[in-house]
Amino acid sequence: MARIRGMAFLGAIRHIKRSHGSEMLTRVIRDAGPDAQEAFSRPISGLALHPYAAFVGLLLSVDRNLGKGDLDYCRVIGDLSARHDLETIFKVYAVRPSAENMIRACTPIWGMYIDDAGVMEAVDVRPENTVLRIEGFPDMHPAHCRLMEGWMIAAMDVVGVSVLPGARERECTSTGGNWHEFWCQWVPKS
Repeated sequence: MARIRGMAFLGAIRHIKRSHGSEMLTRVIRDAGPDAQEAFSRPISGLALHPYAAFVGLLLSVDRNLGKGDLDYCRVIGDLSARHDLETIFKVYAVRPSAENMIRACTPIWGMYIDDAGVMEAVDVRPENTVLRIEGFPDMHPAHCRLMEGWMIAAMDVVGVSVLPGARERECTSTGGNWHEFWCQWVPKS
């Protein structure tokens, strides 16, 4: 059964508290379901493993309470989380000499966040056809997929490239795909 590290929760928590206050965080947790409520019954440690259902419950609740309920707000959470994570715990990846090397680092970064949930690999790192694929995680929730879109686009921005419009998950197990495949095109920033 997939489990996710507490650090995956921290970006959403930080954003809610800073932008919407502690009362909203309480409301989001209350609305996130029993798995998330159990996870939040004690302080969230960045390295502790939690049930994947708790993370999904948090994302869905954030999207319902702060977004429109269409999962688009999960991209916002992904963006904010990536920017924070790449300035702190993954700083070494953000200072790599090229965007291609950052893209290739997806495998160890994925493994640091999640346990027993497949593997992420860089299938293609070319600027005109960058492809990342998550295999072996058929139960990945679409809310998490949207978060990953935001995380990946923000990560590319942090390392000095601009992702062109159209970046997206173009194959998903929730719609009958064999894996989760994320695609983008990018150019170096001037």
